[in-house]
Amino acid sequence: MTLNDPQYVEAARKLAERMIREGGATPAERVQFAFRLAAARAPGDRELAMLLDLFAKAKTRYLPQREEALKLLGAGEAKRDEALDIAELAAWTMVASTILNLDETITKG
Repeated sequence: MTLNDPQYVEAARKLAERMIREGGATPAERVQFAFRLAAARAPGDRELAMLLDLFAKAKTRYLPQREEALKLLGAGEAKRDEALDIAELAAWTMVASTILNLDETITKG
């Protein structure tokens, strides 16, 4: 239920914006930043590799599909950071959504 809920997509987008602005210069640093924020631990090697692969595939998908990226980024009430590249932000939103929907993130106490 959380995966496609507009509030979770919006939260993922806002986390993705932080990943881009605050998470570091490399994709690996950004994944590690978000994972620590959401799960309170570093991702394992396998988790990191899977999330980096997801980012690469999502960016490739969204580069030619601007309208689809804008639809994803339009979820929720908060405005997106229009200074950020649409395809990159959409791809990071998918990564952030995956992290936010981990069982350990949802049930973290």
